[in-house]
Amino acid sequence: MKTDGQTECLAFLKGKILDFSYNYFGQLKEEEWNSDRFCFAEKLMVGENMEGIIRRSISIKDLNKIRNLKTWAEAIRKYSVQCVLQHLWNDPQTKPHIRKIMMDLESTIRKRLQEESMGQDIFSERFRELCGLFQLSEIEADVLLICHCLHNHLIDTPRDEKGGGVYKIQEIARWMGKPSSHISRVFATDQKLKRYQLLDSNLEYNDNLDRYLYGLSDEALEHKFYAQLKGDVLPWNYFGELAEKHGAMLKDLIRHRSPKRGVHILLYGAPGSGKTCFAQSLAAELGINCYGIAQDVKNDNTARTCSTPDFRFGALRLCDERVERAASLLIVDEADEMLRGSCGGGGMFAMLGGETITAGDKGLLNSLLDEVKTPCIWISNTPARMLDPSSRRRFDYSIRFDKLTAAQRRAIWKNSVGKYKLGRLFPRAMQEKLAERYDVSAGGITMVLKNIADLKPKAAECEALADRLMKQHCELLDIPTDRSKLLPETDYSLEGLNIRGDVPLERMVEAIRRFRVESADTATQGIDRPRMNLLLSGPPGTGKTEFVKYLGAALKTKVVVRMGSDILSMWVGGTEQNIKRAFDEAEAETSILFFDEIDGLLQDRGMAQHSWEMTQVNELLHRMENFNGVMIGATNFTDTLDPAVARRFTFKLEFRYLDETGKRLFFERMFRSTLSPAESKRLMGIPDLAPGDFRTVRQGLYYLGKVIANEDRLAALERESQAKGHNRHTTKKIGF
Repeated sequence: MKTDGQTECLAFLKGKILDFSYNYFGQLKEEEWNSDRFCFAEKLMVGENMEGIIRRSISIKDLNKIRNLKTWAEAIRKYSVQCVLQHLWNDPQTKPHIRKIMMDLESTIRKRLQEESMGQDIFSERFRELCGLFQLSEIEADVLLICHCLHNHLIDTPRDEKGGGVYKIQEIARWMGKPSSHISRVFATDQKLKRYQLLDSNLEYNDNLDRYLYGLSDEALEHKFYAQLKGDVLPWNYFGELAEKHGAMLKDLIRHRSPKRGVHILLYGAPGSGKTCFAQSLAAELGINCYGIAQDVKNDNTARTCSTPDFRFGALRLCDERVERAASLLIVDEADEMLRGSCGGGGMFAMLGGETITAGDKGLLNSLLDEVKTPCIWISNTPARMLDPSSRRRFDYSIRFDKLTAAQRRAIWKNSVGKYKLGRLFPRAMQEKLAERYDVSAGGITMVLKNIADLKPKAAECEALADRLMKQHCELLDIPTDRSKLLPETDYSLEGLNIRGDVPLERMVEAIRRFRVESADTATQGIDRPRMNLLLSGPPGTGKTEFVKYLGAALKTKVVVRMGSDILSMWVGGTEQNIKRAFDEAEAETSILFFDEIDGLLQDRGMAQHSWEMTQVNELLHRMENFNGVMIGATNFTDTLDPAVARRFTFKLEFRYLDETGKRLFFERMFRSTLSPAESKRLMGIPDLAPGDFRTVRQGLYYLGKVIANEDRLAALERESQAKGHNRHTTKKIGF
């Protein structure tokens, strides 16, 4: 086999196999011999003159007396070396000569292997590197090599397996020619072979090493376990509030840690929210080396398989012992499986969002957290509640990462555009538009810009190309992209709405505008600064949702919309987490937080049948009380709301069906038509009309394909009103 122009030989490995075979079968009594005694010869014979070796020990006359064979020539032609030796062993005429043949054969093979060893032996060199990397003793090296040979069937155990691990240790001891008591210690979990996962808990060899040992991979051996992370990182100030809030504490924990213990920091939360970049930037800010623990390992030329948690635990231990601890930071990225442990009693498997996940070893994790002395950052997308409490409390510090805000996405667009030298194609205004339009992770932004850099479009084509790539990415990840839904209809106006409230709408909009200005100025914040929570109530279609969109446009503010289906969770505590996350996201982006159909979340606690129904109401009320932004809730059913809700809302607006002025205004605006006196009288007589009814009728008539008269419009409005009449006395709603 040739690699990089050099001839590979395996003289070292073959010589060790010969030694192991000599050790093993030298301990056996003759009655225990079988065909496996001669298997090593079959695997090591390369061009040996088998006939000459045998003739030196046995005469042709005796050879030809072998039972079941007509001639010696027939034996050489018909059977393998192993079978020929077995025939010689089984026949009384030749059996007394077999030991001399075996000694001659072993001597001949050793002589050839000595000649081969004069050349380039990649396996020998790399196995010595491996032993040096892990600082293996001679016994540990031989044990590992025997396990390698057994795993790859270079040697075969002649005995039937029994006794589990004890049996394996006894068999390995036989191959080494030593009592099992002399080698049993190296199999302990705290010793190197298991500690670094060179052997697993069943004493199986880690075959991820083979590509390196046989010269099929030129990657440095240590990189299969860990590697120093180099290259450009984001500036520390890029992380803004996150760096300001946590930076000083993180730096102090790492700089002033005791050499006798490590520091473990957990970064968890939404995928693609910048956790890995944050960790690398922290290392750069501290001026120390940054090392990443291997996440996957090549098994062959085509496939990559994720490393098991046990393997990564071993890799982390190895890295911790080889780096300069005082000047290093270790990063365990995608550590979800390692951290899940028993998942709160979930055993080998646990459920997360309907998906079956493999759990790691909680005991091994907790032991390792106490053992590693180099500062270490663990990165996980798993919610904190899915991590075992005994593991969580071992972390010195933790930071939850939420979805990127619009401001963070703008910063990522700016940095990534600069990185790929695309400033000519992506002016600042376009970057801001794309950051606002697509709520994606840093990885999504990078992916799009990489492709655009490769495609080299004209400047005029760039925005359309970015939109197309982004839309497909968002569709794959189920990320909403139709931002126009957060904007009011083009023909929407406050004029004509039938709204009852404490103050006129114009004054309320100005009050909200003033609140937003003052809430950003901490100097004006006193103990009596009011909240800004609005409750919009009334029948469907009366304009509640459109009013929120109008308010967002008037204040030039993003509206974060949350439906009941977005908030309610099947997991205990999940709804409360979703409520908290919604408020945190809106506050981080200084957006208006709009809960549509809020009655599903604020039902009267006196009617609760389960404890979680009360805790989710408590959580929402608590967040409303302490929210430093504008929160709006809309409901069709105020009679089911918890009594404590009323005092939490600064303004309460009741949206009623349109009065006569409103009906006329919406008819003329929606249909761009004037009414005759008779038509006007007919319109005034239609009860319970809302702005939404006019839009529904306009959309329905649009596709009829004929000239539409006011008669058709009025008739359709009457049908909409009559349809409501069937449910006019309904007090309960379907769904949330």
